[in-house]
Amino acid sequence: MEVDQAFDDGILRISRTVDPPGLCLEGELDATRHSVLTGALASVRDTGDDVHLDLGRLDFIDLGTLNLLTSWATRSGNEARLVLDSLSSEVQNLIEMVGWERLPGLVDGQKGVS
Repeated sequence: MEVDQAFDDGILRISRTVDPPGLCLEGELDATRHSVLTGALASVRDTGDDVHLDLGRLDFIDLGTLNLLTSWATRSGNEARLVLDSLSSEVQNLIEMVGWERLPGLVDGQKGVS
Protein backbone atom coordinates (compact mmCIF):
# COMPACT_ATOMS: atom_id res chain seq x y z
CA MET A 1 0.00 0.00 0.00
CA GLU A 2 1.48 3.32 -1.07
CA VAL A 3 0.91 6.10 1.48
CA ASP A 4 1.12 9.89 1.23
CA GLN A 5 0.90 11.80 4.52
CA ALA A 6 -1.76 14.52 4.37
CA PHE A 7 -2.08 15.66 8.02
CA ASP A 8 -0.32 15.10 11.35
CA ASP A 9 -0.82 17.16 14.50
CA GLY A 10 0.63 14.62 16.95
CA ILE A 11 -2.84 13.39 17.94
CA LEU A 12 -4.28 12.49 14.54
CA ARG A 13 -2.42 11.40 11.44
CA ILE A 14 -4.23 11.16 8.10
CA SER A 15 -2.42 9.58 5.17
CA ARG A 16 -3.70 9.14 1.64
CA THR A 17 -3.52 5.63 0.23
CA VAL A 18 -3.32 4.76 -3.44
CA ASP A 19 -4.10 1.06 -3.56
CA PRO A 20 -6.84 0.95 -2.45
CA PRO A 21 -7.67 4.63 -2.90
CA GLY A 22 -8.58 6.30 0.37
CA LEU A 23 -7.24 7.34 3.73
CA CYS A 24 -5.45 5.75 6.66
CA LEU A 25 -6.46 7.29 10.01
CA GLU A 26 -4.24 6.94 13.09
CA GLY A 27 -4.63 8.29 16.61
CA GLU A 28 -7.72 10.07 17.90
CA LEU A 29 -10.55 11.60 15.91
CA ASP A 30 -12.85 13.97 17.77
CA ALA A 31 -14.87 17.13 17.12
CA THR A 32 -11.77 19.34 16.99
CA ARG A 33 -10.57 17.46 13.91
CA HIS A 34 -13.84 17.02 11.97
CA SER A 35 -12.94 19.81 9.52
CA VAL A 36 -9.59 18.16 8.81
CA LEU A 37 -11.31 14.85 8.07
CA THR A 38 -13.87 16.58 5.87
CA GLY A 39 -11.07 18.16 3.84
CA ALA A 40 -9.22 14.86 3.56
CA LEU A 41 -12.37 13.09 2.36
CA ALA A 42 -12.94 15.83 -0.22
CA SER A 43 -9.43 15.23 -1.57
CA VAL A 44 -10.20 11.57 -2.36
CA ARG A 45 -13.82 11.95 -3.45
CA ASP A 46 -13.08 12.66 -7.12
CA THR A 47 -11.55 9.26 -7.86
CA GLY A 48 -14.93 7.73 -8.82
CA ASP A 49 -13.86 4.52 -7.06
CA ASP A 50 -14.83 3.27 -3.64
CA VAL A 51 -13.04 5.24 -0.92
CA HIS A 52 -11.36 3.05 1.68
CA LEU A 53 -10.77 4.23 5.23
CA ASP A 54 -8.23 2.15 7.13
CA LEU A 55 -9.31 2.59 10.76
CA GLY A 56 -7.09 -0.12 12.27
CA ARG A 57 -4.78 2.36 14.00
CA LEU A 58 -7.50 4.67 15.26
CA ASP A 59 -7.50 4.70 19.08
CA PHE A 60 -10.60 6.88 19.52
CA ILE A 61 -13.49 7.96 17.35
CA ASP A 62 -16.41 10.07 18.57
CA LEU A 63 -20.04 9.73 17.58
CA GLY A 64 -19.83 12.99 15.61
CA THR A 65 -17.12 11.49 13.41
CA LEU A 66 -19.29 8.47 12.66
CA ASN A 67 -22.13 10.84 11.80
CA LEU A 68 -19.78 12.76 9.50
CA LEU A 69 -18.76 9.52 7.74
CA THR A 70 -22.34 8.36 7.25
CA SER A 71 -23.35 11.79 5.95
CA TRP A 72 -20.46 11.71 3.49
CA ALA A 73 -21.39 8.20 2.36
CA THR A 74 -25.05 9.01 1.79
CA ARG A 75 -24.22 12.26 -0.07
CA SER A 76 -21.95 10.32 -2.42
CA GLY A 77 -24.97 8.45 -3.75
CA ASN A 78 -24.00 5.73 -6.18
CA GLU A 79 -20.76 7.43 -7.23
CA ALA A 80 -18.57 5.76 -4.64
CA ARG A 81 -18.99 3.77 -1.48
CA LEU A 82 -17.18 4.50 1.78
CA VAL A 83 -15.46 1.26 2.78
CA LEU A 84 -14.44 1.01 6.44
CA ASP A 85 -11.43 -1.32 6.69
CA SER A 86 -9.96 -2.80 9.89
CA LEU A 87 -12.81 -1.70 12.15
CA SER A 88 -12.27 -2.38 15.82
CA SER A 89 -14.98 -4.45 17.46
CA GLU A 90 -15.98 -1.39 19.54
CA VAL A 91 -16.55 0.79 16.47
CA GLN A 92 -18.31 -2.06 14.66
CA ASN A 93 -20.64 -2.55 17.63
CA LEU A 94 -21.40 1.17 17.81
CA ILE A 95 -22.24 1.28 14.09
CA GLU A 96 -24.53 -1.71 14.46
CA MET A 97 -26.17 -0.36 17.63
CA VAL A 98 -27.28 2.82 15.88
CA GLY A 99 -28.13 1.03 12.64
CA TRP A 100 -25.74 2.91 10.36
CA GLU A 101 -24.53 -0.29 8.70
CA ARG A 102 -27.80 -0.31 6.74
CA LEU A 103 -27.13 3.06 5.10
CA PRO A 104 -26.43 3.03 1.37
CA GLY A 105 -22.87 3.89 0.54
CA LEU A 106 -21.34 2.69 3.83
CA VAL A 107 -19.63 -0.70 3.66
CA ASP A 108 -17.80 -2.88 6.17
CA GLY A 109 -14.47 -3.61 4.53
CA GLN A 110 -11.57 -5.95 5.08
CA LYS A 111 -10.39 -7.01 8.50
CA GLY A 112 -6.79 -6.45 9.56
CA VAL A 113 -5.67 -4.38 6.55
CA SER A 114 -3.42 -2.09 8.66
